[in-house]
Amino acid sequence: MSRLSIVTTSKAQSIVEGLYKDLERRIIASPPGLCPVDLTASFLKMCHAQTCGKCVPCRIGLGQLGNLLDDVLSGRGTEETLSLIETTARVIASSADCAIGYEAAKMVLKGLDGFRDDYMEHITHNRCLYHLNQPVPCVALCPAGVDIPGYVALVAEGRYADAVRLIRKDNPFPTACALVCEHPCESRCRRNMIDDAINIRGIKRAAVDNAGFVPAPACAPSTGKRIAVIGGGPSGLSAAYYLQLMGHQVTVFEQRSNLGGMLLYGIPSYRLPRERLQEDIDAILSTGVEVKLHTAVGGK
Repeated sequence: MSRLSIVTTSKAQSIVEGLYKDLERRIIASPPGLCPVDLTASFLKMCHAQTCGKCVPCRIGLGQLGNLLDDVLSGRGTEETLSLIETTARVIASSADCAIGYEAAKMVLKGLDGFRDDYMEHITHNRCLYHLNQPVPCVALCPAGVDIPGYVALVAEGRYADAVRLIRKDNPFPTACALVCEHPCESRCRRNMIDDAINIRGIKRAAVDNAGFVPAPACAPSTGKRIAVIGGGPSGLSAAYYLQLMGHQVTVFEQRSNLGGMLLYGIPSYRLPRERLQEDIDAILSTGVEVKLHTAVGGK
């Protein structure tokens, strides 16, 4: 008669699995624009630590490749170092016995091919280009580049109108985005390192729902220039809004009977109520933007 046995993971295995999950969360929450050389070196060292050590390309080659990348990061590298990195990686990729070795080498080759400028910047100036423009992760993922930490902090203080003003600095449709935005910012929220992203879009909706009417900022002195914007969709109205704030007189020409474009005609009203969309449009028009409806421009 066979004996019933329950296979359980050891304490060491559980700890290692937890470390992998922590690493995964940090990768998810990492901002775009990380130093590709540093990232490549980190993953290479992790792969080297996982090798069984039976073949020389993995046991020795990955270690030497890591040393060469460290030379680049520390400013000791030269153009000859890049050639040596490429040669070493190609040898490992073609001779390693297992996937750990050749996949790690291929990763180095892909990084060297795609980010050679970053490697050269480390070699020639001992610096990384990403330090010159390193945005907050959620801001980097926002298509409009909205100051998300700023308006989150303002909502936390109950300053809803100020939060809406801050959002409008980069996006004149705060209400529409609060209702239908796909919130890509949440995919890189630092809170992912702990449990899950905060509800960034929900916080934006709290701002627009509680702010009441927030007037648009005053326009700059008139430049005397007149600008025509073809199409009254979100892009055209955004361009008109910011151009009007700069002091130009803008006229929007729209072929249909209402402004809004795909926000109006492409999104059902139960997702984006028409009166809520009109709040954003009214704020844009309050800057002095002129509108010509039922007007087609160009075409046959």
